Amino acid sequence: MKTKNTKRTPIKKTGKSRRPAGRRLVLWGSILLLVWAVLPYVANGIMGVGVVLPAAVALVGIVWGLCRPPANQKRPKGWKRAVVTVGIVLACAVAVLAGLITGLMIRSAVTPPAEGATVIVLGSKIYGDRPSRMLRDRLNAAAAYLEAHPDANCVVSGGLGEGETYTEAYVMRKYLVERCGIDESRIACENTSTDTHENIHNAMAVIDQQGWSRDVCIATQVFHQYRARQLARMAGAHSVGGAACLTPVHLMLNYWVRECAAICRLWLLRY
Repeated sequence: MKTKNTKRTPIKKTGKSRRPAGRRLVLWGSILLLVWAVLPYVANGIMGVGVVLPAAVALVGIVWGLCRPPANQKRPKGWKRAVVTVGIVLACAVAVLAGLITGLMIRSAVTPPAEGATVIVLGSKIYGDRPSRMLRDRLNAAAAYLEAHPDANCVVSGGLGEGETYTEAYVMRKYLVERCGIDESRIACENTSTDTHENIHNAMAVIDQQGWSRDVCIATQVFHQYRARQLARMAGAHSVGGAACLTPVHLMLNYWVRECAAICRLWLLRY
């Protein structure tokens, strides 16, 4: 019995399959996020949740972006679809929460202080007897308000940090007097605080001792304004406005992540 010769159709080689556009986008976005996340550690030696968390998210994105899906990918099983769905819902919830917090930060930063408010300058890193860039920006914002309101007074708040020789309050007052020309009689020092909560509460105690206005103006970066405002209200401030300044770009992500975590803690624990 004769059999027909069947010819096989040659399979065309298409070379390596390209990653889907979505994966490429996630890959490059994650690489940029990783660089931005580690910049504070590389440039300033800063390490903490503001560095670790975005770096971890970036690494997950890089791994996912580097993987190529199988050519004939089957529909995932039920439990896998459920895990993906839960992950997407959680990611959306985190994004909405982050957007809400960012909006509150900006709103607090642009809220003007009452006329004749007392300025509270929140402490930050110092180097010897010199303020760091972020602290210098806060002091310049405070000085601008004090110059525009000659009857206003100021409390500089910050204690002795790790590895520091002078208290932050001493360095801040020195800068305002020597570099900004503010009369030292308008400046009171609070030199025992170690965090924002203590900064605000101890500064309010100094304001009461001096008999100054309980309407306050917080001199700090935009990201810091909302939490400082809430803490000042809890400490008995009559009204709270902002003398806001910007954050260096390479440090912005780090401090924004840290502040989001601190705000969530404030909402949950009132601290």
